[in-house]
Amino acid sequence: MFSRFTHARSRAENPAGSPLAPEGGPGTEPDGTPLVQMAHPDPKVSQGKRLMARPVRGGKVGAFLASSLGGGHASVSARGELRQRRRDLAVVAALLLVVALVSIALPGGWVGSSSPSSSGRESGLTAALGSTFPTPAASSAATSSESASDAASASGSSAAASAGATASSAPASHSPTPAPGSVKFVTLGDSLTVWPTTGPWPSRLDAEDSTLVLAHNAGVAGNTTAQMLARFSKDVTHYKPQVLFVLGGTNDLGHGVPQATIIANLRSIILTARAQKIRVFMMTVPPQTKPSSAITSLNRAIIHLANSYQIVVVDIYTVLATTSGAYQSKYTSDGLHFNDLGAQTVANAVYSRVRRLGY
Repeated sequence: MFSRFTHARSRAENPAGSPLAPEGGPGTEPDGTPLVQMAHPDPKVSQGKRLMARPVRGGKVGAFLASSLGGGHASVSARGELRQRRRDLAVVAALLLVVALVSIALPGGWVGSSSPSSSGRESGLTAALGSTFPTPAASSAATSSESASDAASASGSSAAASAGATASSAPASHSPTPAPGSVKFVTLGDSLTVWPTTGPWPSRLDAEDSTLVLAHNAGVAGNTTAQMLARFSKDVTHYKPQVLFVLGGTNDLGHGVPQATIIANLRSIILTARAQKIRVFMMTVPPQTKPSSAITSLNRAIIHLANSYQIVVVDIYTVLATTSGAYQSKYTSDGLHFNDLGAQTVANAVYSRVRRLGY
């Protein structure tokens, strides 16, 4: 009642259009509390120049809210800037992620990113590329220096070409303690893995890069794939390698072993190595003096076998053969075994293949 009386008296004392000034002062309640008009007054209320039925009272809380929310345009602008900054940060993060993924996907990218020793290995691999293939002069000298030994073993080599490799003395293998970051490997094969005695391809692969350490050359002249499998524990497991190269099958063909049996033996070698967490690299067998459909068929089967187990194949056949499938004479001493140039070419082919994978 008192409030209604005060409002009526205010309208009587203040003519239309003049500001309201009750007893407590301009725009106040009788007790002195300030009144705030509606931001959007009801039309009927506006016509009667009436204040809010429930006016919002001022004070510290009102002042705080007014200062925080009153600047509508400023608040909207600030929120817009915040959203824009978040979008910018998201774009930058996405770009960094893409760059990281691309660097990992590049050949050898995962090798050089793990540790200083890895990056040193990669630089060593790159530096070695400049001298992978010998010069023609060096090749000629190597071939001529070997001619004397070839003449001495001509009869034995001819017999090996027809019925597999003959016995020969293999160079002594070493089993050094590898340096941190290096990779120990074993080569399992026949005479193609231990000839020429002046430097078989495994020894040359070892010399390509200091991070590749030949733990044992397990090539035995005259061996078939069945014999290679039989001595796996003694000649491979015993040396605890990280990588195994398998080159076999030539002697099997010379002895008339069916292709299915050869592939079954190679499969057993693969499974035995994988059970011991040894990474396997398969190799195709080299060509012969005349094109051979048996060798071509065996190599296709070897590649198919390796693909079925997601194993990398080093195709030395293509490197050593002519377009017709015959052995390039510059790579062989007797139409079967590698000469110095052939052994170096095989080592280069193996090295070129495995270095892409970080070895």
